[in-house]
Amino acid sequence: MKKVNEVSRLAGVSKRTLQYYDDEGLVLAERSKDNYRLYDEAALEKVWQILIYKEMEFKLKEIKHLLTLSDSERKTYLEHHVESLMQQTAHLNEQIRFISFIQSHGMPSIVSEGDEDGMTYVEYIANLREEWKTGDEHTNE
Repeated sequence: MKKVNEVSRLAGVSKRTLQYYDDEGLVLAERSKDNYRLYDEAALEKVWQILIYKEMEFKLKEIKHLLTLSDSERKTYLEHHVESLMQQTAHLNEQIRFISFIQSHGMPSIVSEGDEDGMTYVEYIANLREEWKTGDEHTNE
């Protein structure tokens, strides 16, 4: 059994953080007869898992949920999370390409009334993005 000072040093987190994890039910520390928090191997394993999940940028609410899942449920949860991150990455890469396109080619000319079959600016910009993705480039003239 390790005291909170030892676990804080070992884990690299503050004593207050460990107390918070205990108060929130993430890590259940036992209590000594003098009411000190004591951490066994299972509690140290939970602290380890929490720190790994925090490194993955999960919020504590998500981590608390992850810690309740079976191995197969956790695997599925993480697979879905990876898929979501991949979609976000694809979206961000598209944004980077669009911004870079505008940087190198300049701002497209404003559409005037009567052009493009009465489309709104938003619709016109959406069309520009689609055409740009397929290879048709609009540039300032």
